[in-house]
Amino acid sequence: MSQICNHESCIKSSLLGLRQGIYYGGKIRFFHALVMTFLFRPGSIKSKFITVIQLTYQHAKNLGIFVFLYKSIVCILNNIRKKQTKLHNLISGAICGYLVFGRNKSAVNQQIVLYVMSRVIIGLASNIQRRKLLPQSWDAFPLQAAIVWGLVMLLFEDDKGCLQNSLTSSMTFLYKDSDRSYSSWAELIPFEMPDFLSFLWK
Repeated sequence: MSQICNHESCIKSSLLGLRQGIYYGGKIRFFHALVMTFLFRPGSIKSKFITVIQLTYQHAKNLGIFVFLYKSIVCILNNIRKKQTKLHNLISGAICGYLVFGRNKSAVNQQIVLYVMSRVIIGLASNIQRRKLLPQSWDAFPLQAAIVWGLVMLLFEDDKGCLQNSLTSSMTFLYKDSDRSYSSWAELIPFEMPDFLSFLWK
């Protein structure tokens, strides 16, 4: 099953894709999880390390499985139909996206899907320009930024329950917690002042 596809062996290519997915997923998730967990999650150091390992494992496993299945299905379709076509990429991506990421709405899977979705939206805008359906001189990014921020602020004020918990928590801290009154200018400093400097604002 190698003559139609662009590699020496479909099996070897899929297995190497599995390795690449595990390696890349683990690399990018480990340091992100390490920082976010130790900065924002409560609990003991041991429990935090366990969380980091679990998040890293899930990201690496899911990305590795996705790459393996995606490449395998594309190869199968290519050889069944005796040709390469981008329709095979679309079909395989959709099937694997559902199987690997769609059936388990975990925090890691949501983050991955949302990250990819944002890149797809920007990519589609560029693709439309390359097809000359929009002027090449027109920069779509400012409009995308305006729409995204306008909609997220509307949803936050109108129905924050529909937003992801982490986003709602962040926005509450930024836009609602800042409505409270404060009695000292020290509260405007964007980090906690040590107690021994308290004489400065008393």
